[in-house]
Order: sequence, then C-alpha cells, then structure tokens
Amino acid sequence: MHSWKQAVARAFDGAEGYDGAAAIQSVVAERLARRIGAEPLARAPRTLEVGCGTGLLTAHLRRRLPGGVLVASDLAPAMVQRCRARLAGTADLRFVVMDAERPACAPGFDLIASSLAAQWFEDLPGTLARLAALLAPGGLLAVATLGAGTFAEWRAAHAALGLEAATPVYPALSDLAALACPGCTLAVSAEPVVEAHADGRAFLGSLRAIGAGTPGAARTLAPGTMRRVLRGFEAGGAQVTYEVATLLIRRARQG
Repeated sequence: MHSWKQAVARAFDGAEGYDGAAAIQSVVAERLARRIGAEPLARAPRTLEVGCGTGLLTAHLRRRLPGGVLVASDLAPAMVQRCRARLAGTADLRFVVMDAERPACAPGFDLIASSLAAQWFEDLPGTLARLAALLAPGGLLAVATLGAGTFAEWRAAHAALGLEAATPVYPALSDLAALACPGCTLAVSAEPVVEAHADGRAFLGSLRAIGAGTPGAARTLAPGTMRRVLRGFEAGGAQVTYEVATLLIRRARQG
C-alpha cells in the first residue's frame, strides 16, 4: 500500500469519535440510500459497498434492500470492525478490508455503492471504471462524493487575507459529468449540505474527529494568522457548505 494510503487508513483507524462528529456523513448516507432505493435493481441484489466506514450507509442499504448478499469493505481495518459491530447479527452481510482502487472482487454485482469515500481516491476516473467493470449487466454504481464548492466559506476566509486554504481540490461538476466508464451511462447531480458550527475551531475539530485532518499535510499557519482566518470564518456564521455530488453509473444490459 502506498504511504499516502497508509496515512489515510491510519487517520480513519484512529478516528474514535467518528460517529459523534459524522453529522454530514450521516445525512449524505441517508440521501444516497434513498436515491438507490428509487432506482430499478434486482430483487435481491448482490451488493458491494466501498468505504463503508462505521456502517452509516451499510445500515440503510440493509434496511432498504433486504435479501441478497452485501459485502462491506473499507481501507481502514478499524472501520471495518466498527461496521461489523454496528451490524452484528445482520444476515447475509460480509466484511473485508480492501482498497477500492484495487478491488479484489469477482464481477457480478447488481449494486456497488459508496458514500463520501471517493474523494480519497488517488485516481478517480480509473477507480470508477474498475468498479463499474465489476457490475453485472444492468447493474448500478452509485457514488456520493465532494465537488469543487465544498468548504467555500473556509476558502473565502483565507482568500480575504490573500491566503490559500490548505483544503483538497475537489472536481468540478462538469469534470465529473465528463467521466467515462466503458459500457455504462452516467448521470451526475449535486446538492449542497450546510453544516453550522459554534466557531471555527469547532469546525477544525470536527474534521479531526472524523479522520479528515491528517492526510494531505496541510500547511501550518502562524497562530496570529490563523486567528484572523478564524475571525473571518466566524463573521460569516461559522458554517460550511459541502457540495455533495451523486454519480449514478449504469452498466448496459446485454442483448
């Protein structure tokens, strides 16, 4: 595993307070599950979830899609264990530690789902193509990820001081819509989700609590400069927008 991927896995393994801070993750998982539930699927779909985390989406999928085997996977071993604990006793549920960018699965899935994991992929186009290749004819790959509008308020607080925020560069919706998976159709939509915080430090603390503060080697600002950024962020209401993009990739039916 590459060193950066190891850092991502360690960050999420150490996110003991994940569920308590994962308000956005919970909302996005529920919305993605609702979108999937509205799509035509096999009666008892064979399902693969990538980036299962602690099982927020997994639990929704198991309730909405009873029957069929669901394989829940994640890069971080501790996350897989937390997902297993959340869903202990659930029938037809399998768990595996797996890097979604190098899936070690046989093809034939009716559904592959992922909620807020794809933004960690090093090669998003290639990974989506590899995952789509695992779909059965007519199968669906449903992915919720982050778009370029994410953290706009935090970036604006930096820009007002002539600074650039050390936040990831997420793809524009036009770039997501231009992705191609051989033999598949693609539909992309976006919806903003706004999260309010008590202050700027609470926002940064929430990122650390879900394991999102370590990978990326963010630049460290001088304390005085950081205080100015925080004041600007708080003047805007200490709220932050997540631009949640949903990709629905459907493999063509044979014949």
